Amino acid sequence: MNPFKSISFVKLKYFMLSLFILFVSLFTALIVFEEYQEFQKEIARFKKEYIKKQKHLIKKETLRALKFIAYKHSKNRDKPLSEVKQEIIDAIEYMRNERDGTGYIFIYTFEGINVADPILKQNKGKNLIDFEDPNGKKVIKELIEVSRKPEGGYVEYVWNKPIANVLAPKISYAKSYEPFGWMVGTGVYLDEIEKFIKNKEQAYKDKMIKYIINIITLSFILLLITITTMRYFSTLIEKSLIKIRDRFNEAANKNIYIYTEDILFEEFKEIAKYTNKMIKIIKDRTRKLQELNKTLEEKVLQKTKKLHIQNLELKRSKELTESLLKAQDKFLKTAIHEINTPLSIILANIDLLKMENIKNQEITNIESGIKIIHNIYNDLAYMLKKDRVEYKKEPVDISTFLKNRIDFFKEVAKGNMLQIEASIEKNLKLSINSIELQRIIDNNLSNAIKYSYPKSTIYIKLYKDEDIIFEIATKSKKIQETKNIFEQFYKEDDAKGGFGLGLALVKEICDKYGFKIELTYKNGYNIFKYILKERDENIFA
Repeated sequence: MNPFKSISFVKLKYFMLSLFILFVSLFTALIVFEEYQEFQKEIARFKKEYIKKQKHLIKKETLRALKFIAYKHSKNRDKPLSEVKQEIIDAIEYMRNERDGTGYIFIYTFEGINVADPILKQNKGKNLIDFEDPNGKKVIKELIEVSRKPEGGYVEYVWNKPIANVLAPKISYAKSYEPFGWMVGTGVYLDEIEKFIKNKEQAYKDKMIKYIINIITLSFILLLITITTMRYFSTLIEKSLIKIRDRFNEAANKNIYIYTEDILFEEFKEIAKYTNKMIKIIKDRTRKLQELNKTLEEKVLQKTKKLHIQNLELKRSKELTESLLKAQDKFLKTAIHEINTPLSIILANIDLLKMENIKNQEITNIESGIKIIHNIYNDLAYMLKKDRVEYKKEPVDISTFLKNRIDFFKEVAKGNMLQIEASIEKNLKLSINSIELQRIIDNNLSNAIKYSYPKSTIYIKLYKDEDIIFEIATKSKKIQETKNIFEQFYKEDDAKGGFGLGLALVKEICDKYGFKIELTYKNGYNIFKYILKERDENIFA
């Protein structure tokens, strides 16, 4: 979403002011952050240098004490060793810093027994090898371990600070004097550096406050200058905008040109100039449209009259057409009904003649023709009723049903010099409307009889594979348009007669039930294969 899609000049002014304040704030924060980073680096450098210096001092003091111990040991070899050790201990204890109680030398045996501690004299003679500072560090044990290294070593820990009697961080250097089995060391307290850092932090805070005050003061002065300048120019722009708005409003309402001589800014004059040009174009087009409207009104009036007359004629034609369709529908229904009566009478009389054992080719031919007409009648009756009547499913023994329909068409086949050979698996049942099933079977039998070569055999199969399969094979001319054969009014051979409706009805019924149709040509036979899918809504048993 564009935030500047709809914005006023006043909003823009406040936006720029807010942007300026944000910029100053970010600038101030950046300076403070950089100064803070530099301060942290300075503190880190100071700590590093301070600790380095203190390490050098305590190492120097320890080595000086060791030098003194070695000197006293070498000069007094004629004295008892215990006496020499005591003289060394007394001298070292005397050398401690009396002013603040720091800077003293301490001595422990390698077993951790306190030999000399001028501050905590009560520890003298005690084994402090397992003594731990508040952080759990075994101070004496670590000092002894590092002291026995060739160059000695440093240990950082927390220790009670003399005089002040408070715990403070401390670093000590220790080195062994092997002839006596002593660990000799001295240390320095690091709390002084914390005081120095606090002073530095306070100085940094004062410096930052001064920086921020200076920046805010400068920013405030710049802000005042900016606001004054913006106010002056914004007032000029706002007055010009109001003038332009009023001129545009007047031009829109009165359709007049915009007066530009007293407009201050050249950009606004340029806008007004193009607006005047647009007004001129609009005036010219309005005049032309008015002239065109006069002509169009006359033409529209004439067209309206013509359309009214045409609508009346169309209405009369529609009423006539509807009347003709109703009459046609009534005629077809009546005709089909009237056809059914003589057909039934003829079929009944033929059956009577058969019962009296009167059989000849003429009667067979009559029966064949009547049954073909009867099939066409059934197709026409189904077509008229299928959109008005609901053909409900019912359980049908398709094996028996197919056998009956083959018996019905046997005389028709015989009249056309054809044989029907059927292979029907028993007790195959299907949930389907019997009238629609008859249309599928009768139209396939009728077409088979119509298009088979004379003196050939029509093969019919009904069997159960995964689905129920109905096949009918005829020895006839290969069907060329396999896709069109199921279209209404399409006939592969016009010489054979008929309306071209039978297979279209078959396809429509198969689509309704979800049956699949396969049409192949093999060894001179056209084979129609109907796969009656075993779906729950179709299969009865």
